[in-house]
Amino acid sequence: MKNSLRKATLTTNLFFVAGIAIFCTLLWGTAFPCIKIGYQLFHISGEDVPSVLVFAGARFFLAGMIVLAIGLIRNGSAMKLRKKDILPVSVLGFFQTFLQYLLLYIGIVRVSGTKSAIFTSLAAFASVILSAIVFRSDQLNLKKVLGCLIGISGIVIMNLTGDTLGGFTLLGDGLVILSNLSGAAGNIISKKIAGGRDPLQVSSWQLMLGGGALILTGIICGGRLVFYDISCVWILLYLAAMAGIAFLLWTMLLFYHDVSRVAVFNLLIPVFGTMWSGIFLGEQIFTLTNLLSLLLVCSGIFLVNFQRPKKRMTSE
Repeated sequence: MKNSLRKATLTTNLFFVAGIAIFCTLLWGTAFPCIKIGYQLFHISGEDVPSVLVFAGARFFLAGMIVLAIGLIRNGSAMKLRKKDILPVSVLGFFQTFLQYLLLYIGIVRVSGTKSAIFTSLAAFASVILSAIVFRSDQLNLKKVLGCLIGISGIVIMNLTGDTLGGFTLLGDGLVILSNLSGAAGNIISKKIAGGRDPLQVSSWQLMLGGGALILTGIICGGRLVFYDISCVWILLYLAAMAGIAFLLWTMLLFYHDVSRVAVFNLLIPVFGTMWSGIFLGEQIFTLTNLLSLLLVCSGIFLVNFQRPKKRMTSE
């Protein structure tokens, strides 16, 4: 009864769905400043990519364990992967966690914050395009395209006040773009494998598999993670819990809704990232540019998700 009620709420109450999606992007937005704080606490430089990979891997592996613990409390038993689930969940973990963040952390040191935010917004557009190709029920239309373009324009406006866009570099811009495309592919795969599987199980194992692969890659390349004091534990726990909860809720949304309607909320991540960075760093965030950006992003999201109510058939 509880499961059917939860499913009904997730599938029919669009305000509830939007609230969850916004909550996820709000959590992901905190990652921007908190990861920087984590680098400082663990004494990791941005150029030390192997150690960055170990840090990211530890975060996601721990996030998967947190989701696994939630499933254990809910079900009263461990959520073991069935043989038929190993391959699809592994593929999801490869694209949504391992490859996405491997490419991101290698390329991000060569890309400005401006470009990074704009490329992140393009991931939402890529998800909409890929979803239209893969799923017949999620066809592309003018409203979706306009909504994405309006949202992306908001991100561009917010960031063009910073450093310049500069030229294109394959090991910088190219890898960050590929990283976002990998994340978009992860959204499609998550939707594709939804049938007959538990979102808790899928989220936990894909995070642990992807995170474990990142740790292994980082260690092989010479990376390490040194806990200097208790603050290192707290920041890692927060980043892990944030990632676990956000990925779990996001996976649940993708299980029950079209990818285009959910993925477009990714446009809010750079906006919230700027907001949280401003709060932590004490900067002015309520500028005309930021407010205009938020307005455009929200307008784009509304345009993609808005549907006119169907007229009811009346019998004479």
